[in-house]
Amino acid sequence: MNGRTTLLPPTENFTTLGNPEDDSVVSNDFSTALGALILGLVFLLGVPGNLFIIWSILARAKRYSVTTMLILNLACADGFIMALTIFFIIYLAKQQWVFGNPMCKLLFYLCNANMYASIFLITLMSVHRLVAVVFPLKVTFLFRKKIVLRVLISMWVLVMVMSVPSLVFRNVRLDKDEMNKTRLVCAPEHELPRHVRFQYAFETVAGFILPYAVIVTSYVLILKRLRQTKFRRNVRSEKFILAIVVMFGLFWLPYHVINMIQVCERGVFAVSLTP
Repeated sequence: MNGRTTLLPPTENFTTLGNPEDDSVVSNDFSTALGALILGLVFLLGVPGNLFIIWSILARAKRYSVTTMLILNLACADGFIMALTIFFIIYLAKQQWVFGNPMCKLLFYLCNANMYASIFLITLMSVHRLVAVVFPLKVTFLFRKKIVLRVLISMWVLVMVMSVPSLVFRNVRLDKDEMNKTRLVCAPEHELPRHVRFQYAFETVAGFILPYAVIVTSYVLILKRLRQTKFRRNVRSEKFILAIVVMFGLFWLPYHVINMIQVCERGVFAVSLTP
């Protein structure tokens, strides 16, 4: 042994070249550099910000309201995702996956789980707001702390189960960059086109369409109620609600549009292979 580690492990431990999946995120130098810069800003701004929210709630809140519990869980989910970006910054900087196959599966699994958690928590917050505004007499009964705690525990279990496809369909494989150099990448890997369609369609429906429908419906009913009350602060409330709905859509829509493109491409690919 000379004390040096080889750049690439033996190829029999990983999927070989020629995988039918799309190019990896490190195939292009420009997109790699831009991605690393964006993730670096997310890490530097997002992690301290969410840690401050968590500290503020845990250190200062004497009693935890339903809103406080939801915000605390949301800060934990968002902060955890942003903390994981350090691994992906290293991935992009080195333009090669250096953490092994188990970490490849685990990191993307945790990212997916916390992504679902963030979306579902925002949905729960919109439903809580709906009940508080439209059915104020029922909010105390429907959103008792014990009930909310059980809902939160069930939600975390659910997102862990929903993220299992990331463990199954994510592997380290050999890939070639624009200069035809070989490197290891952590990328999705599906044996059959229907597996691609299932994973991405499931993510889009469960992680965007259904939650967004609940959010939009909730805030439409809230706006209707606010206009009926004719308070002066309604204009500010309407703008705030509209901003929440629009920002949620703008933030997640591109990700799920790409997912649906993947589904369509795999559908065409599957048809082209049929006799």
